[in-house]
Amino acid sequence: MTVMTSTSPAPRPVVPRRLLLGIAACVVLVALGAWAAGLFGGMIDLRVYRMGGSVLLDGGSLYDAQLPGGSGLPFTYPPFAAIVMVPLAAVPWGVALVVWTTISVLCISALWRTSLPKTAWSFFTQRKRTVLLIALTLLSLLLEPVWQTIQFGQINLLLTAMILLDLVRPADARLRGFWLGVTIGIKLTPLPFLALLVVTKQWGALRNAVLGLVATMAIGFAIVPHQSWRYWTDVMLDANRVGGIAYTGNQSFRGFLTRIGDEASWVVPTWFLLSAVFGLLVLWLARRYWLADERITAISVMALAVLYASPISWSHHWVWIIPLGVSLIRSVNRVWGLNPAVVTGVLWYGLFVLRSIWWVPYRDDRELSWSFWQSIPGNSHLILGLIAFIILAVTSRSLPKPQPAPATAQQA
Repeated sequence: MTVMTSTSPAPRPVVPRRLLLGIAACVVLVALGAWAAGLFGGMIDLRVYRMGGSVLLDGGSLYDAQLPGGSGLPFTYPPFAAIVMVPLAAVPWGVALVVWTTISVLCISALWRTSLPKTAWSFFTQRKRTVLLIALTLLSLLLEPVWQTIQFGQINLLLTAMILLDLVRPADARLRGFWLGVTIGIKLTPLPFLALLVVTKQWGALRNAVLGLVATMAIGFAIVPHQSWRYWTDVMLDANRVGGIAYTGNQSFRGFLTRIGDEASWVVPTWFLLSAVFGLLVLWLARRYWLADERITAISVMALAVLYASPISWSHHWVWIIPLGVSLIRSVNRVWGLNPAVVTGVLWYGLFVLRSIWWVPYRDDRELSWSFWQSIPGNSHLILGLIAFIILAVTSRSLPKPQPAPATAQQA
């Protein structure tokens, strides 16, 4: 007797289809939102990125080009960044804007999904998780750094997501750290994250990060050797190329000191000293959290060193407030309980919604004549960042004592 068997059809790829539908819906909503917000006539930084890609396509001089239309903005990133932007330069403006903004919005969702602990998601069904993630993404558009990134067409959300998603991976994950190196090759500001890998003895990740950076440099020299040489020997050293240091949008130690002392001789040495001292404190705290397996907090704390030490940290660079806020809430909850944690979260994100750095006179060096009271809202990102650092330092006392990392983790 022959037993007839039938094979059932393979299950349909439900998750990929839902993902594609979700991305398609996001594209449509982004297009409508960009139209409603009048972004098609703005996004000046995205225009600069496209200019860089266009210059390479036309065989022009990347670091002599200026954005037409009166702004005269130059291209300030490494050559690899211009190479990456070639596809955006090759498509119509509207397509580039929608694609780029969709990527940024999806990165907001990725930051929330990665930053929130697994226990927070365990209370919800899959559908409720999706609704929560959409709500958090939309509400994030109210945050000053996030909206600035969106309306300028900046790259910060993408770089932040790349760094966070790369470094939170398991220690033995393939090429972990490589994407951190790629972000440095696109924009130099993430460079201090290499110090975190050093103090936590993540030698494999450090090796991969260096390989990622070298790969971007090699690609640049292979495609545009003369412009690559010019960037790495000259352009990268010119801080004034990216804009006025005293401008209120520059929320860094250098910006703060320049607003106080203008071009006084003590400004630059003081900036170096403050950056060095704060950088060492940050490394101490980030290492402490990393060894306690609080990776999101360690990475977010390290981001503070990047923001404070950089000569230019525009307010849109501060998109790190998303994972940093989650870290604050978790730390306060661990030490003082739920109610203080809720208050902390409301205050942290709420104060960035207020956009207080724009309450005071700015532009045309009006920042140089601020009163003491005007300097408080004018430097509010810096003030809030220091408060966050202090809270995380205080609450770190409740962390378990650092244990030696396993040999396998040290090699990763």
